[in-house]
Order: sequence, then C-alpha cells, then structure tokens
Amino acid sequence: MDERSSVRPVQDTRRPAYGWGRILVGVFAVFGAIVLIPSLTTLLRSPDEEPAVWTLNVLGGGLYILLAVCVAHNGRRMRNIGWMCLGALATMAVLIGVLTFPTPSPADLSVSVWAHWGRSRWYLPAILPVVAAAWMWMSDPRRIVANAERITELSDTLTESITEKARAVQEGRTLKTPRSGRDR
Repeated sequence: MDERSSVRPVQDTRRPAYGWGRILVGVFAVFGAIVLIPSLTTLLRSPDEEPAVWTLNVLGGGLYILLAVCVAHNGRRMRNIGWMCLGALATMAVLIGVLTFPTPSPADLSVSVWAHWGRSRWYLPAILPVVAAAWMWMSDPRRIVANAERITELSDTLTESITEKARAVQEGRTLKTPRSGRDR
C-alpha cells in the first residue's frame, strides 16, 4: 500500500478576515508600491545619484509589500516575518528621521521616504509601522486564544460558585464564607 494515500490534506477552518485587516493590507500594499516603483525607477535610470538612499527606499517599499502579505496571511511563520519587517521599517524610520531632524539635513538623505519623519509622504512612514505593530499584537491568535481560555475558566468558576450557592439555599444550609483579616 502506498504511504502517500493515507495522508489527509490539512484544511484551514478559520473564517476569512474582513474589515480593518483588509484595509490595512491594502494600505500597506499601496504605500509599498508608491515607495517602491518611483525609487526603483530612479535607481535604474540614474544609478549614480545617491544609490544608497534609493536602495533603502526600494528596500522599504519591498518590506511594506511583504508586510501586506504577512498581515493578509496571518500564519505563525508569516507573523514572524511580519514582525521582522516591522522592526526593519521602524528602524529605518527612526534612524533616518533622527538624522534628518535638524533643519540643514544631510543632502544625501533628503530624498529618502523617511526624511524628516516622512513629511513628504504625510508622515506615513513613521505612523504605519506603529499601526501595523498594534494590529499584529491585537490580532495575534495566540493572545486571543489565551484570553478566551481565561474568560472561559473565569466563567466556569463563577458558574460553579453560583450553582453551589443555589444548592445550599435549596437544602437550607449555610455556606462558609472566607473571612477577611479584619474579622479575626
């Protein structure tokens, strides 16, 4: 008998994500394309003009597109890749933002998407990594399951306590209540 025939395919029973998650995926993908396409075009047309800055812009645009894929997929490995993308994007935003903060910023960095905290792109390069980190933390399946288990445990404990009190009332007996330190 063939061993491959006994292996069942894995099915994903999770419901599809609608709402804010899809909006964020779209925002990350569009912003990544807005950063990537002009930067790549400039880098290819004139590679002698500030190639390091344009390469950082291309890298950032690619990271935003990869982040969009990671947020859309929501698997464990993709979430880890998404967190790494966020770390790189936040690092670029902070480093280039700090280096270009003084009014006479270095000329090489002035064409960067992250120059002056992303002022040329409505500060989105500085804001989007924070929004993405908040979304990825809030939508983490492990955190959601842990909270649901805590709520279920609390609900079960309260149900048992109420049931025990109801039985005691029906039987006409009194329950021992824990004493506080003031009663002693």
